[in-house]
Amino acid sequence: MPATPAEKIRSRLGVRLELPQPDERRRLREAARLSQQDIADAVGATRAAVGHWETGFRSPRGRLLANYVDVLRVLREST
Repeated sequence: MPATPAEKIRSRLGVRLELPQPDERRRLREAARLSQQDIADAVGATRAAVGHWETGFRSPRGRLLANYVDVLRVLREST
């Protein structure tokens, strides 16, 4: 999958996208009364992937990481 312009700039500048800890990811989603499927649809992933991210079993990478960080930022700002 080709990198987006934002991903290219982040890479060039060495900017790291910071994910909250897995329990905080889940807390943010639940506080917004969203399902894992809601997050998956917004990010472009599967519900199972979001479940893995929330348990810390796996972490998103590439475009999914950027999308997930953006979604979590919006959830944090809305609470």
